[in-house]
Amino acid sequence: MESVFGIILKVKSDSVGDTASTVLLGKTMLDWVKLSLGEDSGVAAIDYDENLEVPAQAKHFADISKTYTAVLFSDTPLITKKTVADAVAVADKGNLNVVKMTRGYIFRTAFLLSCEKLYTDRSYYFAEEDFITANTPHNVSLITDIMRNRILRYHSDNGVKFADLGTTVVEGDVVIAAGAEIGPQNILKGKTVIRDGAKLLYCNVIEDGIIGEGAEINSSRIYRSYIGERTKVGPFAYIRPDSIIGPDCRIGDFVEIKKSIIGTACKVSHLSYVGDVEMGDGCNIGCGVVFVNYDGKDKYRTKVGSRVFVGSNSNIIAPMVIEDGAFIAAGSTLNRDVPAGNLAIARARQVNKPDWLGNKFAPKE
Repeated sequence: MESVFGIILKVKSDSVGDTASTVLLGKTMLDWVKLSLGEDSGVAAIDYDENLEVPAQAKHFADISKTYTAVLFSDTPLITKKTVADAVAVADKGNLNVVKMTRGYIFRTAFLLSCEKLYTDRSYYFAEEDFITANTPHNVSLITDIMRNRILRYHSDNGVKFADLGTTVVEGDVVIAAGAEIGPQNILKGKTVIRDGAKLLYCNVIEDGIIGEGAEINSSRIYRSYIGERTKVGPFAYIRPDSIIGPDCRIGDFVEIKKSIIGTACKVSHLSYVGDVEMGDGCNIGCGVVFVNYDGKDKYRTKVGSRVFVGSNSNIIAPMVIEDGAFIAAGSTLNRDVPAGNLAIARARQVNKPDWLGNKFAPKE
């Protein structure tokens, strides 16, 4: 594309609001329009005054070092770099001072700096889908759907396998490696990265997450966290921000992980809460285990070594340290450190009372 400077007029709509700041699939409409100008173009974004001629409000921001100036609008976020390049090519080939598009203009910069009014009524038509205007809520929905399909087409062309394009949402800054498989009803947001060979099965929401090679995620929620290679998560797991799950782990159903680091080959298979924990390698966390990290005022952390076994229905009250190879008996409530290799039992001794008078199931005489 020829040397181009971009001026984007920020439009406000009665029914949509400020289109410059309205977010579609992870970017503002203004940012989507900026992408159409390319990385080498300077860009000025100014408020649009419907009472002024376009040259009058744009000329003070033009860059004389650029041969052409593209004047675009923030309410046409579908416009592409190809369409802008095609319009510049028409101006260059025809030696035109102005190319009026369906919405927006290409000016020869020297002309823009000298003129007061437009001297052309002729419009040039390019990819008309690019100029759908976000002036109604219905059009915003239509634009979002077109943009969603463009993003999916881009990833499909790069080798990503989608099982159901109709139910998949991928925002603009998401990175997906070729060879990844994305199942139905997945929503990928923010700066998420999906690496080669990863499989997202059904109904996941991942925002600012990194999913390692060969990992498998099923019906889970992951926010600003890292999932290691070949680790399996879900169904119905909840990985909260600032968590790091190592490789070859198993994070099962109804497990919540909060601000924790979990080492290699650990298993947290079901119905457990792991909050503010640093865990080594090869640990097994039983069903119903709760790492109690909050005393009503402050949060505390627990450090768990490698090869630690925590039996079902145990409560680990932070702050504390469980050293390598420790074994926690099921049903224990711990509030003291456990040395390496120790068996920790923290529960009342069972007592059976056969003559209990309150036993409604006892046979009556």
